[in-house]
Amino acid sequence: MIELKKITKRYGDRTVLDSVSFKVEKGEVLGFLGPNGAGKTTTMRIITGYLSPSDGEVTVNGYDVRKDPLRVKGSIGYLPELAPAYPEMTVLGYFRFMAGLKGMSGASAGFSIERVIKQTNLDKVKERIIGNLSRGYRQRVGIAQSLLSDPPILILDEPTVGLDPEQIIEIRNLIRELGKDHTIILSTHILPEVTVTCNRVIVINDGRLLGGGDYDLSGADLHGDRVYRLVTAREDNGIIGTLESIAGINGVKKENNAYLIKTGPDFKTPEMITDRVFKAGYGVSEFSSRAVNLEDEYIRLISQDRGGVQ
Repeated sequence: MIELKKITKRYGDRTVLDSVSFKVEKGEVLGFLGPNGAGKTTTMRIITGYLSPSDGEVTVNGYDVRKDPLRVKGSIGYLPELAPAYPEMTVLGYFRFMAGLKGMSGASAGFSIERVIKQTNLDKVKERIIGNLSRGYRQRVGIAQSLLSDPPILILDEPTVGLDPEQIIEIRNLIRELGKDHTIILSTHILPEVTVTCNRVIVINDGRLLGGGDYDLSGADLHGDRVYRLVTAREDNGIIGTLESIAGINGVKKENNAYLIKTGPDFKTPEMITDRVFKAGYGVSEFSSRAVNLEDEYIRLISQDRGGVQ
């Protein structure tokens, strides 16, 4: 439904996006995760046609962003980081104004306005001045305007930034409901945001998608990867090589007196680890495991990209 092919964006000598490529299938809720300044907003503005890429191609709902920008924009409901609204208007007045900008009028516009008010639970504030609403309600107004033309795709840029905990929960619940009927890209730098609202996540930093940073969140484990913690009866530098020689082990590192052993989804026999260590004469004092979670992988990817030690 959305495809980016080697998208690059430059401002003079500064490259803010560097050959970014990914796809979003129909019905997916994709989390676009990265620290502030990573390139998330620039990417979303290119997808929606508000910015042109320096290089690369974007197709949305079958339309090329460069060749068919109006059709692309007609397929997308867009919520920028700061919800666009006129504070002096009432909620209803604003929706009527936005419906007109989207080419809607008469009964069709009225029906759409009532629909989005119901979807976003704005009925009790629809006659109020937008400037007098709480931040949470203003975000709902922003999401509602993105839904007016009932687009198949929603692009939501940091939709819960600045909200209090109760408002965050309300907006997350709303996004989950919208995900039943729309394809959604949700950008955020907040890890819990993607784990509770998305079914897939990609990770970006410094304008580049990070290798291995595309995760399916629908399962209990992240790609089935696990980390095993091993404490041996005696320490020896050779144990790392012994462990790395076992098929299915993707990495070993020393942490204090323990060895952290990362395995992939095909590794089904953890007893191979203890057997190999016993046979090598090191002995085992402690052995445990845990599933790799998104926080582990996010920190690993960002740290690795910045030259940190893994």
